[in-house]
Amino acid sequence: MSTRLWWVRPEDFQASPAALALLNTEERQQQQRFIPPAKRHEYLVTRVLVRSVLGEMLGMPPEALTFVRNEWGRPALAPESMQTPIQFNVSHTDGLVVFLVSTESEVGVDTELFSRAPKLLALAPNVFAPQELSELAALPIEDQAERAVVLWTLKESYIKARGMGLALPLDGFAFSFEAGRVSLKVEPTLQDDGGRWQFQWQRFGSHCISTAIATSNDQIQGGMESVAVDYAEFCKFSD
Repeated sequence: MSTRLWWVRPEDFQASPAALALLNTEERQQQQRFIPPAKRHEYLVTRVLVRSVLGEMLGMPPEALTFVRNEWGRPALAPESMQTPIQFNVSHTDGLVVFLVSTESEVGVDTELFSRAPKLLALAPNVFAPQELSELAALPIEDQAERAVVLWTLKESYIKARGMGLALPLDGFAFSFEAGRVSLKVEPTLQDDGGRWQFQWQRFGSHCISTAIATSNDQIQGGMESVAVDYAEFCKFSD
């Protein structure tokens, strides 16, 4: 399969008893811990999206899927649910939930509102690598806000694809932008080859979506320009 990114706007998704029935006991308890109703709804939409897409791919009832977490908290399908190797990652922010899934590659995804640029610019010295800060400062003022959001989502997509979260120091790897192409340089201590990853970002309404996709040696040696990412709206679930 080509790598596919599913998206849904929470306000377009109607909560229902059938949707809640897809969650297991732990997920229902977690949902109730969110105090703002919008966050409870966002969590429900996220779990329904993940379970519905994976259930359809595996030919299993969504509610029957079980998950495990690695030592850094990243979820994966439990062995009893893993009939086919599947890599996936999910991200959500106000107004959008995205879910990236592949049967071929390690993947990571992140989304953020462009309106959060001022906050990210204020945090930049603490979250961006020196090279990133230098390139950011060299941009015209009117372009710095977009670059800050793009950088943040790219960095999040990478650490999520690695499955280690903030155990990876944010200043230990740096993105650069040349001729419209995103490339990654990784410090040797992080034990990774930045060249094995392909990154894409795009403006999606008021949101930025960034993806990280690992490529095989065969793909790299074959000169593949990019890994295709299909965007698909999630709107099939109904009561």
